[in-house]
Amino acid sequence: MMEKKTAQPRGVDPSRYGPRDSAREPAITVLPQAPRPKPPRSRPDWAFVGLFILAALYAFHFARALLLPITLAVLFSLLLSPIVSWLRKWRVPEPAGAAVVLVALLSGIVTAFYSLAEPAAAWLEKAPESLTVAEDKVRKFLQPVTQVQRAADKIEAITRTTSSKKPREVVVQAPGFGVWITSQTPYLITGTVSTLVLLYFLLASGDLFLRKTVKLIPTLRNKIHAVEVGNEVQRELGRYFVTVSLINAGLGIATAIVMKALGMPNPLLWGALAMLLNYIPYLGPTVCLGVLSMAALMSFDDFSHIWPVPAAFVTLVVVEGQLVQPFIVGRSLSLNPVMVFSAFLVLGWLWGIAGMFVAVPILVTLKVVCDHVERFAAMGEYLGRN
Repeated sequence: MMEKKTAQPRGVDPSRYGPRDSAREPAITVLPQAPRPKPPRSRPDWAFVGLFILAALYAFHFARALLLPITLAVLFSLLLSPIVSWLRKWRVPEPAGAAVVLVALLSGIVTAFYSLAEPAAAWLEKAPESLTVAEDKVRKFLQPVTQVQRAADKIEAITRTTSSKKPREVVVQAPGFGVWITSQTPYLITGTVSTLVLLYFLLASGDLFLRKTVKLIPTLRNKIHAVEVGNEVQRELGRYFVTVSLINAGLGIATAIVMKALGMPNPLLWGALAMLLNYIPYLGPTVCLGVLSMAALMSFDDFSHIWPVPAAFVTLVVVEGQLVQPFIVGRSLSLNPVMVFSAFLVLGWLWGIAGMFVAVPILVTLKVVCDHVERFAAMGEYLGRN
């Protein structure tokens, strides 16, 4: 009887499904994979960064005639736009409200200018004769120093060799102040008109640019944050200007009262000058001190009446800068003095006196933005005093 064989499919080896021979087929050991090395971080090319900074500074200096009116218009629009918004609540259209605000601003400036123009013109008319008198008084005060200088000149003349021939000097005279004023007048008129026109369009447009900026931001959270930052910048900058203007007005009133008590002529003129120049940090009070000292030399003959004028003004400036302003402005907008002086120097070098005027408002705006944007928190820390 024959055994029946089970049919197997072709190509299938039954030994593959049986137990493996460990001697012939060794076990495969899976080794752990080593961690892949992280790609090295790209280091910034500091030479490229330095060249970029130099190119940016040159561009700001070269384009100052274009950038300065834009900067002034933006800053003033941030200050005056709340007034336009308040007029809009009373159903005054934004273009009409912007025109009303600009007319009121220009009227106030022109009125103040004409009220102070007469005493200023009278003082400048007497300036040439008074300068001669002041020069004689200064020579009298500095007579001991002059004697020492004369003695030093005699000693130098004795020790100088007579054989050496002194080369002929060629002196190139610089253009006078009147020539400089005449040459700068067209640029001043053009910049003023450009600033006023751009300021009107910014005020008349309302919050158009803020709404367009919000539309470009992708997420809702970032949109809300951008609106909050814009409102905070406008609020803090307006608060800073109002408080600083009140402080400067108080300094001007105090200066006028003190100058009147000391017998100085035209005390209102000196008070207005102190108020306006105090908007420019460091340089403004220094220039005002020099002008007051010269005016005291022209007005008084006795030194006991001359020195109280600059001493009193220095006292007022120290009290205002060290006590009143930090107390009123507060810690939220207190700026680092080193950063303020650095911005004052840089913007003064780039844009002149107008750059010195906008240095502190630009720093205030940067500080508010850096305090609300996490990426720029380090810069905000450096800009703050505390």
